[in-house]
Amino acid sequence: MSQVMIQPKPLREAPASVYCPICTHTVQVQVLVGGKQARVKPGQKCPRCASCIDAGCVLSISQAA
Repeated sequence: MSQVMIQPKPLREAPASVYCPICTHTVQVQVLVGGKQARVKPGQKCPRCASCIDAGCVLSISQAA
């Protein structure tokens, strides 16, 4: 049986609307997009409350068609 090596998709940055669980607002931050997954870029702070937004939920990604 041969093994198939799957390379991870390259990540790209994009602006997105992210829900901040601390201040309960939707804010614009940078996310890392790779395939169907989008994650908040680590180390960012919420622009409204200055809390760490790493645990925020990505709601929508602003990207051209």
